[in-house]
Amino acid sequence: MVISPKVKLFYIIFLIFFLIGIYLYLLDSWGIISLKNYLPFLEKEPPVVDQTQANQLLLEKERLEKEKEILEEEKLKVNELKLKLDEHQKNLQDKEKELQEQNANLEKQKQKLQEVENARKERNKMIEDMARRLNAMPPANVIEIIQGWKNIDIVDVFLKMEQIAEEEGTPSIVPYLISQLPPERASVITSLMLDEGIRENIFKE
Repeated sequence: MVISPKVKLFYIIFLIFFLIGIYLYLLDSWGIISLKNYLPFLEKEPPVVDQTQANQLLLEKERLEKEKEILEEEKLKVNELKLKLDEHQKNLQDKEKELQEQNANLEKQKQKLQEVENARKERNKMIEDMARRLNAMPPANVIEIIQGWKNIDIVDVFLKMEQIAEEEGTPSIVPYLISQLPPERASVITSLMLDEGIRENIFKE
């Protein structure tokens, strides 16, 4: 098949342009030249952004920022409540400690009062036993025995002796015993027997 000179010329021109295109592409790829500066149609257009999608992203960002702010505020409130709770807990512990101390003091006072009451009962029992024994003795022996006693002890025993005599319907020897004491001491004992308040104060002391 014989190719005409015109066809040959066309192939040669096409080959030349093809080789020139490859050469220019390689130069552009290597960064030696920039084809888009000479051929504007090669410049890439910026991607088209959907405005609706952009608005949604902006709204979502704002929503997240607002939720973050709300979360931070909640954290601050929780911390404040925690501090108040700790303060109330400490106050409760202080009140409980104070109450325990008060209860301990009340228990001590109660125990002390009980000890005083027990001592009083024991003393009254001893006084009654002593009064009955002295009632059964001759007056002279009684005077001899009570010489070294305290006035308050003599008064309590004499009062119990009078009570026993009244209950048994027998005469009391207490007036006679008082008359046998020294006048000054007899006066003090008589005053104490007549004044219960003074006796209570002496007993407490």
